[in-house]
Amino acid sequence: MKKIQLPFIITFLLVLSCHRGPLDVNTSNIDLEINILRLEKDLFESDREDLTSTIQLVSEKYGEFLSLFNRVIRIGETGSPGYQEYLSLFLIDEINNEVYEKTMETFPDLGELETKLTDAFKHYRYYFPEKEIPAVYSFVSRFNTSLIVGENMFGIGLDRYLGSDCEYYQQLGLPRYAQFNMHEDKIVPDCMYAWASTEWTFEGEDRLDKPSQNVLNQMIYQGKLLYFVEAMMPDAQEELIMGFSEEQMKWCRMNERIMWVYLIEQKLLYNTDYLTINKLTREGPFTSYFPRESPARASVWLGLQIVKQYMERMSDVSLEELMNDTDYQKILRLSQYNP
Repeated sequence: MKKIQLPFIITFLLVLSCHRGPLDVNTSNIDLEINILRLEKDLFESDREDLTSTIQLVSEKYGEFLSLFNRVIRIGETGSPGYQEYLSLFLIDEINNEVYEKTMETFPDLGELETKLTDAFKHYRYYFPEKEIPAVYSFVSRFNTSLIVGENMFGIGLDRYLGSDCEYYQQLGLPRYAQFNMHEDKIVPDCMYAWASTEWTFEGEDRLDKPSQNVLNQMIYQGKLLYFVEAMMPDAQEELIMGFSEEQMKWCRMNERIMWVYLIEQKLLYNTDYLTINKLTREGPFTSYFPRESPARASVWLGLQIVKQYMERMSDVSLEELMNDTDYQKILRLSQYNP
């Protein structure tokens, strides 16, 4: 398939911060406070000579989350044979201790993060008063994962947010596009996106042969998740929520219509090929079919614009109704999206 050839645009466009209008809601009367339990401190600062007591303590304090963490670092269940030995090896490992020390330098306390998460989940309670607020934990897993999401709980892998220029990420050979978003300001947007993606899963995601699995539906589904994040963080810039640089954000805004027309003309919107869907909606150095100046998931950004326009036009639709709506074609039609 022929790749899109977009004109190279040099722009000095002044991009003003977006006022989110209806998403600016008053949450000051909501009584809620997020406190993060720090599993990494309870493990790495424990008495290595008395791991039995440590295991008992963290088992009681962290419960099911400890089981999820054990799976991430692949040391088995708490009561399984060899568990204590595997945990000991994890805790005395030289690299793991270096990473823990670096994590504590970057995050000596989590007060600011707790404040930001509290504000985000106050918005969550405003829009979804019946839903449970998850327990929040932090951990260090030697870069295995950024987030662990479970039933009414999630954990933040602080060692995946040590800063875009962290030497460990370079040593691991992580691509630059991945390193770009591995910083503290990305934690809350990532948390809220991950939480939404488990609360509202994509219809038919377990059946790649279903008609519901196509490029357009994925664009709008992910656009809904991003709109949710904007609702939880109404003061955040769109580029932070998307994970774009300022230049990438400008590129998308300048080329919005060209991208949309290309997807239509090349008959990509209703393409059901799994690889094509991934190329257009997943992370990467850029969006396949678009120029290399484009950010990855530029088509998902289009999905966000469709959702925004839909919500502007359908002012009687609540955020909860939007998140529960899986009629993506209807959302497109009623949005009257035509950049």
